[in-house]
Amino acid sequence: MELAEVPAAGDGETAIVTATPQFSRDSLALFCDEYEITMAQSFWLHRQNERACFELTVRHLPPHRGFLVVAGLEQALAFLAKLRFSADDLAYLASTERFDPGFIATLGWLRFTGDVRAIPEGTIVGAETPLLQIIAPRIEATLVESALLSIINHQTTIATKASRVADAARGRPVWDFSLRRVHGPHAALGVARAAYIGGAAGTATVAAGQRFGIPTTGTMAHHYILRFGQAGEQQAFEQFLRDYPGRSVLLIDTFDTLRGVDRAIAASRATGVTLAGVRIDSGPLLELSSAVRHRLDDAGMRDTEIVASGDLDEYRIDALVIAGAPIDSFGVGTMLGTSADAPALGGIYKLVAQEERGEMRPVMKHSIDKANDPGVHQVFRVAYHDVLALDGEALEGRPLLQPVMRDGRRLEPLPSLQASRDRCHTELTAVPAPMRRLSDPVPWQVMRSARLVALRSVLTGESIESVV
Repeated sequence: MELAEVPAAGDGETAIVTATPQFSRDSLALFCDEYEITMAQSFWLHRQNERACFELTVRHLPPHRGFLVVAGLEQALAFLAKLRFSADDLAYLASTERFDPGFIATLGWLRFTGDVRAIPEGTIVGAETPLLQIIAPRIEATLVESALLSIINHQTTIATKASRVADAARGRPVWDFSLRRVHGPHAALGVARAAYIGGAAGTATVAAGQRFGIPTTGTMAHHYILRFGQAGEQQAFEQFLRDYPGRSVLLIDTFDTLRGVDRAIAASRATGVTLAGVRIDSGPLLELSSAVRHRLDDAGMRDTEIVASGDLDEYRIDALVIAGAPIDSFGVGTMLGTSADAPALGGIYKLVAQEERGEMRPVMKHSIDKANDPGVHQVFRVAYHDVLALDGEALEGRPLLQPVMRDGRRLEPLPSLQASRDRCHTELTAVPAPMRRLSDPVPWQVMRSARLVALRSVLTGESIESVV
């Protein structure tokens, strides 16, 4: 139904629910900034609901990032496909007394009916590249801005961080241990998913295994061993080995790491359960892992692996690997789940074109340091750089923006999570080493086509570089 066809308040055809507002688990429509609703109402009042094109872009790479790993598209499309204002949402808006009853009734009918193109998850990109492009009636495109930004910004941040951690580990598995340190349980799901795309082997978050099929892992906590006291450390190990012979990884640093590994060896012999691994969660990991490795080897347990955790990030992992630490896998929590060194991604969602007399006309923001590229765009991948061009240009390279939704309906299913992870691994492997440096990397280059440069020059009266 078009907005103009929605009955006005008082026509008797649409009722506004006035019950006490309650949080609805099924509705995400109010996950927006208030000004998006007020702008939408103004557009509705003046019947300004022509189609418009918005693009979600990142202006600048975060510190020490040479590239980004795209993630979050699956959740973004799910949000758009399920966009609804629930009865509770409408009741709350009515209770504020800031919105016209007719507009609230209109929101009750609103569904996302636009077209979406996006860069596939797991793709490596640079700054100033549209990750997501929406062409939709202006009101719909306005209301979805903040939720889309929060989804794409968050998961792209974490996927990028995970790619750095996994790259630093040089083939050794890295596991997401971040649930207890992230910004709420729901954030942990996005973290686990994005980290898996970026290269993590899996997660300790059980819900992510349930929801996404991501491999899960887990050992034990120190309090499990403390239940038995210092003298009962071996007893704790024996109990755990008998209970979980197929997941026999023991935490050995509750009291003394070297005495702990000796007791783990003794527990394995006493129970007859093969010791799959030991975990060290504190102390000088290089020295301790080397000593633990010697004790395990001397005991004939050369296949027993060493897992390290405890405030790890890509920098500490890189240093350990370079130093030759005999660590087989890493558990990374706080630094991964919060992307601690670069926790926020400056994603933006900007109008780039709007319908005028039946045609899409390019528009742009001219603000100093915040100008955007005008027009509907396509991105072409050429070797180790991208070219931002106007839609319809035929340039060398592979077009990255792919149709994923038309008229509010999803098209073909997105690639699987594993396929997105594989894409990230393949692309990361091919990235030149200077772009993968952990500090001061060479940034992924994004150039502009001659036509786009000319258009921007016409609209601003200025010229810019990066022309192809």
